[in-house]
Amino acid sequence: MKKFALTVFAYFLTISVSANWKPDDKAAVFSLKPDQVLGSPYFHEVLNTYGLLGFGYRSIINDHHFVDLQKEMGVQIKDTSEISLVVGNFMDSLINLPVSTSGNFQALNDSSLVFILKTKGEVSPDTFFDKFDSWASGPAFSKSDIERFRRDARIEPDKIDEMSKSIRVEKKHYAEMRKPEKVGGVTLFSIPMSGINRAFQKSGMDQIKLNLGMQSENGTTIFVLGTREHVLGFFEHEKKAPEISQKSESDEFTSFSIPLDGELLKQIETSKLSDPNGPLGPLATTLGQAMYQIKEISGSAKFLGGRTHLDIIIKCKDIQSAQSIWSVGQASLGMAQLQIMRKQLKTPAAQTVVSSGFLNRIKLKHQTSEVHVHVEALPKELFPWAVNKKFP
Repeated sequence: MKKFALTVFAYFLTISVSANWKPDDKAAVFSLKPDQVLGSPYFHEVLNTYGLLGFGYRSIINDHHFVDLQKEMGVQIKDTSEISLVVGNFMDSLINLPVSTSGNFQALNDSSLVFILKTKGEVSPDTFFDKFDSWASGPAFSKSDIERFRRDARIEPDKIDEMSKSIRVEKKHYAEMRKPEKVGGVTLFSIPMSGINRAFQKSGMDQIKLNLGMQSENGTTIFVLGTREHVLGFFEHEKKAPEISQKSESDEFTSFSIPLDGELLKQIETSKLSDPNGPLGPLATTLGQAMYQIKEISGSAKFLGGRTHLDIIIKCKDIQSAQSIWSVGQASLGMAQLQIMRKQLKTPAAQTVVSSGFLNRIKLKHQTSEVHVHVEALPKELFPWAVNKKFP
C-alpha cells in the first residue's frame, strides 16, 4: 500500500488544467487534462518510441491497485478532464519542506496542499464509502506477486503466507469516512493522514484531518482532497464562477502558475537544503538582480502539427528586469545555436542532444514587464534522454 501511495503521489507531482481557484495569492498551480493527452497521437508516439517513458507510464497505469480502484469506482483515468495540484504559500513551503519522514511536517500542513480531480461519469457520494471499503479490503499483493515471491527462495514461506492475506488498508485508518457530512451540494469525508500513508503515523501528522469533498452532477464527478476550509472554498468558487470552469474546453492540455519572491529566492540560495554553491548560483550570477525581480512564471501547452507548443510568461516587477532577462535569454540562445553550427561544420555526422531546428523554433519576446517564450518540440526533441532506450 505504501508503494502504491508513493507512486500515485509521484504521478501527481510529475504532471502540471488550469485550476482557477487558489487558497492564497502565493499559491502555485500545476494542472493536466488527461483526456486530451492519453488519446493523442503525440502521446502514443512517445509511448511506442521512447521505452523509458512508456515503461514508467505502464508501470503506473497497470498497477493492480490503480486498476482495481478504477473498476470499483466505475471511472477511468482516460476519462478524467482535470487533475490539479494546488500548493498554497508555495515559496515558504518549498524552503521549509522536510527532507525526510523524520523532519518537521508542519511545513506540509502550512502549505495547504489541495488535489482536484474531475472525471466523466457520476460516482454517487451515498455509495462511495462502500466502494472504497471494498477496494481497501482487497489484497495488498496480486496473485502474480505472490507467485513470484514463492519462486524466490530468499523469502520465507510463512512470510509469503502472511503477505497473501494482507489487505490494502486497515479499516481503522478510514473508519471515519463511514459518516460523511453534507454541506450544501458537497459531501465531505474525513480522512486522517495515517489513512493515506503509514509513515505519517510516526511524524505527528496523523492528527491532521483532511477532507475528501465530492460533488456529482450533470455527468461529472469532482473530487477535492485538502483541509475542510480549502475543500469548501474550492466548491464555493466553482458555484460562483461556473463560466470560468468552461475553460476546460480549450485546446491547452496542461498549465502551471508559480509565484516567486526575490527575498525567498535568496533564502533558498543559503538554505541548508541547497547545494554548497547554491542551486541558483550560475543563473543568479548571470541575471544579477533581475533574477530576484521575477514575480511569477506561468505557462501552458497544446498539441499542434505533431509538436508540443509550450508558451511561458515571465512576469517581472519592472520593465528593466524583463529587458535584462530577455537579453540574457537571447544571448544564451544565440551562443547555443553557434556552438551547434561549429560542431556540425567540424563533424557533419555528429549527433547533438539538441538540434539546431529545435533551437531555431524557440522565440523570445520582450513585452513591457514580461518576457514571453514560445517553444515547439517533437517527442524526440522534448525527451532526448529517452530515445532508443528500450524496456521490457
